[in-house]
Amino acid sequence: MDTIIQIMKKYDFSEMETLVYTTLLEKGVMTGYEVSKQSGVARSKVYNVLEKLIKKNLVVVNKSEPKLYNAISSDEFLERLEKNVKNDLNTLESQLGKIKEQEEEELLWKLENYESVSNKMEHLIDNAKTSLLIQIWENDLSPNLLKKLQEAEKTVKNFVLILFSNEHHYDIPINNFYIHGFEEEKLQDFGARWVNVVADEKEVVFGTVENDNSSVDVTWTYNKAMVNLAKEYVKHDAYTLKIIKESPEELKEKYGNEFEKIRLIYRED
Repeated sequence: MDTIIQIMKKYDFSEMETLVYTTLLEKGVMTGYEVSKQSGVARSKVYNVLEKLIKKNLVVVNKSEPKLYNAISSDEFLERLEKNVKNDLNTLESQLGKIKEQEEEELLWKLENYESVSNKMEHLIDNAKTSLLIQIWENDLSPNLLKKLQEAEKTVKNFVLILFSNEHHYDIPINNFYIHGFEEEKLQDFGARWVNVVADEKEVVFGTVENDNSSVDVTWTYNKAMVNLAKEYVKHDAYTLKIIKESPEELKEKYGNEFEKIRLIYRED
């Protein structure tokens, strides 16, 4: 019941209104006194609540005495609620669409917590049309996000995913992804795991996430320089991992079994 009450509050139904409506829905036709007794709503308040529900078309009353009250069916209520919500969304879409969106391309927007990071990643994945370039850790592949990635892979032409995993768990239901395999070294570089999602080469979510998700340092932006940098980072990883995948033995012979020598890029090395 608590869940129903909380959801009904979102649609402007008070706790007492929900108790009265659900009581009538469960028990059937009753007098105001019986509604009060069964619902737990005080008799001094129950008639006012019933009147409000009548005006909201959730309760009907007979025209004779004694007054009897009955609830409309849950199917009818949900059908009406769904229709109202759709109408409201259509109105918002129409009206908001008339407001010119001013994209501040040079600004970098900070995402405050892990939930906002997850939501923004899902939004980019859902709305990508032509390309989706991703670096992501196993920790961040929730069932919902993984499902969205599967759908995106089917519809987005240029789809590439680089997968990182501390435990080397690389079995995911995605076709075009590359196993990174050098997680320990990259964690030393970054100090934490990170996310990098570039959608349609115009929008990016990029930054680091602490192991327990308690702290994030993640940016969302349309900034062209940041987008290009993040895009090339993913593509560079994919190029390198493709070469390693196709010629592993030759590269191991030259750079070591763990390719450790490939990281020796400074003069003193």
